[in-house]
Amino acid sequence: MTVEEIFDKLSAHMEEGVMYHYEMARAYDFLGFWGFSKCQLSHCFEEKNNLCCLSHYYATHYFKLLSFTNIDTPKVIPDTWYKYTTYAVDASTKK
Repeated sequence: MTVEEIFDKLSAHMEEGVMYHYEMARAYDFLGFWGFSKCQLSHCFEEKNNLCCLSHYYATHYFKLLSFTNIDTPKVIPDTWYKYTTYAVDASTKK
């Protein structure tokens, strides 16, 4: 495995982590768990910052750009939720 392949795998994994935390923050916002949403957004920003640091490191040490691939957004929010409002969610669904 080449250095470029290693960094590509790292960046893809980190980008997936960013999207996961963002989706979790959106889900918690919808459910009304704003504290959990804020926590997930904090993780999202931290992971995005680390991804930027990795990209900077690769550019300054290997003199190349990381190729960011189009990754699939993790499916955290069920498709059926998009037709409802927050007020339609009952306590058993929140659990």
